[in-house]
Amino acid sequence: MLEIVNGFLLVYFVILCTLSAIVPILVKPIAACFSRPSSEERVILNDLKKLKAEQQSISMKDEFAAYSKLQRKINKLDIELKESSQSRLSKSLAIKGSINIILQVVIALVIIVSVIWFRREPIVTLDGDLFPLTTMLRYPSDMPNAISTHVWVLISNVSIRSLLKPILS
Repeated sequence: MLEIVNGFLLVYFVILCTLSAIVPILVKPIAACFSRPSSEERVILNDLKKLKAEQQSISMKDEFAAYSKLQRKINKLDIELKESSQSRLSKSLAIKGSINIILQVVIALVIIVSVIWFRREPIVTLDGDLFPLTTMLRYPSDMPNAISTHVWVLISNVSIRSLLKPILS
């Protein structure tokens, strides 16, 4: 049975641990804002569509020279489009990696500072004796049968990550 519950800290650390676990999900929409196709890439794509439509209207047997000329233009634009999309994809990967690292570091720093700040505050105080684990669960708090912020962050992280594992996979 629970005797005392520090509700604010309990929810605060659960939210921080949840944010830490869902960073990979948050990275995708944030990175999508930075890695959209350029206007040059869209122009090339539109030109490519026009040339392919024009080529469809020409008979390959009757007008082979015009058909081949259009095919060479299409091939050239196709190569340009692939090069620009490859550079965009490499930039996108770099952006995703950077955003992922930045978010993880910021959340980790907030968790570390919060754990240090609230290190003497027990999250939960339980009735009864937790004999073999008493010292480990309450450290550095002096309150008997308490669960400290350190242990609560560890418990929250492990449980949230195991609950979200099927969703994140």
